[in-house]
Amino acid sequence: MLIRLRGKPMDFSEFKLILKLARPRFLVPGILIYSLGALFAIIDGAKLDPFKFLFGYIIFGAAHLSVSFSNDYFDREADKMATQTQFSGGSGVLVKHPELSRFALRFAVFLIILSIAIAILFDLTYSYGPFFLALVVFGAFLGWFYTAPPLKLAYRGAGEVSTILATGLIMPVMGYYVMAGRIDASILALSLPLMCYALFFILSVELPDVEADQLGGKKNLLTFKGRRAGIELSIIVTFAATVLFIILASLGTLLPIEMWLFVLFSIVPLAAALYGATMPSEDRRPVISQVKLNFCALMLILVAAVVYLATLA
Repeated sequence: MLIRLRGKPMDFSEFKLILKLARPRFLVPGILIYSLGALFAIIDGAKLDPFKFLFGYIIFGAAHLSVSFSNDYFDREADKMATQTQFSGGSGVLVKHPELSRFALRFAVFLIILSIAIAILFDLTYSYGPFFLALVVFGAFLGWFYTAPPLKLAYRGAGEVSTILATGLIMPVMGYYVMAGRIDASILALSLPLMCYALFFILSVELPDVEADQLGGKKNLLTFKGRRAGIELSIIVTFAATVLFIILASLGTLLPIEMWLFVLFSIVPLAAALYGATMPSEDRRPVISQVKLNFCALMLILVAAVVYLATLA
């Protein structure tokens, strides 16, 4: 399909801008978390079905990609006051190229419609029932209204809660549900530490943008309590994730998964969060370096978890 902008075919320079707007690096954690849930379902007895896995990921991936476009569109005024980094401040594309704003909004809507349409086709194929469709719609709802009116969750103090639900709960549950056709207590238990890491992620993304978010009207934990509070909370939530893994390992309810390995993996984000307590929180350069460190720590634990579960599946 040929995409047209302002009545003419898209050229290569515009394509590069749209690719930057998509921020594909944020899709990678989503793929890993979805895969984690799917692999857990296979270990739990679900059939290994690569087609079903990919079919389900298209549903999830389209909705996930939509968030990059909708957030940049609805954040474009606030992003004028932010300094763009690799992980925060938006892509900056619509700030410098407002002519792409209409495309960004339309493409975000298209991706959500595509996600729901494919979910309906998936349900017609596998007969999972209305709850599966409800989960898909709810996930798309959280992503869209993170910045979109009238809810504008990130501007009303609910951005962290929506991220915890979308990233820590819906993403792994979606992978599990696609493969198993059900939601069990085991995947909900595994989601508890993942929700801690989802909060760690959003706190990290908010760290460099506290002043810009205050000027832009966003309300979150850091605009209320300050950057130092976000650093301290990061330590608390990564420690809580480690404690939850220890509890799951001690109970042995997720066998044959060796949860003590997850306890070992969890030391990485905890160490990153603890290191953050040593940096000067008002100096932007070490803050940005800390965000990169936090993101790498989260990627490392996700990759390690997926690789380990793949050996059991």
